[in-house]
Amino acid sequence: YDKSWVQSRVEIKLFDEFNINISTSSDFAYRILPSPHFLIKDSKMLLEDSEKIYPIADIKNLKVFVSQGNFFDKKKIKINEVIVDQANFSLKKNTIKLFNDFSSNKFSKRKIKINKSKIFFKDGLNEIISIVKINNAQLYFDDTTLVNIINFSGESFKVPFNINFQNSVDLSLIHISEPTRQEAI
Repeated sequence: YDKSWVQSRVEIKLFDEFNINISTSSDFAYRILPSPHFLIKDSKMLLEDSEKIYPIADIKNLKVFVSQGNFFDKKKIKINEVIVDQANFSLKKNTIKLFNDFSSNKFSKRKIKINKSKIFFKDGLNEIISIVKINNAQLYFDDTTLVNIINFSGESFKVPFNINFQNSVDLSLIHISEPTRQEAI
C-alpha cells in the first residue's frame, strides 16, 4: 500500500465509522502483533462546529485495528477497534459543549478504548483548573439497549473513581441518506 493513501483512508474511515476527526502524523506504521493494526504516533483529535475546528487531544499512540478478512482489498479495509494510548485531552467550556453534542450522536458498535491518558480542564484564560487521569475508558453503542455507553475509570485529586454513563440516542434524528466523508472526496 502507498503510505499516504493508507493514511488518508484511515482518517476517512475513522471519521465515517467513529465520527472521529483525526489529523495524523507521518509516523504511520503497520504492525502484525497482537493482531493487524496501524500504529500512528503523535496525532491530533479535532472537534468541529459550524465556525471552527478545535484541537482537543494530542495522542502519542493511536492504534487502529483492522479486519484480517478483507485486508488485501484496500478499498474494503474494515476497522475493528481503536485504541488511544497516552493522550492529553484539553477541554474548555466551548469544547465541552461540542463533546456533549458528540455524545448525543450514535457511537460506533466497535469500541474506542482510551488508556493511560489525561484530561486537562481549562478556564477562559487557558489556565488548567483540574487534571483527570484516565486509567482506561471505553466508548461504544450497544445495539440491544440502543444507548451510547461510556465506561471510565480514573483518578482526580488522587481519588480513584469509576463512571458508567449511558446516553439514549434518538435514532429518528440520524439521516441515513447523508453522504459520508469518503463519498464527498
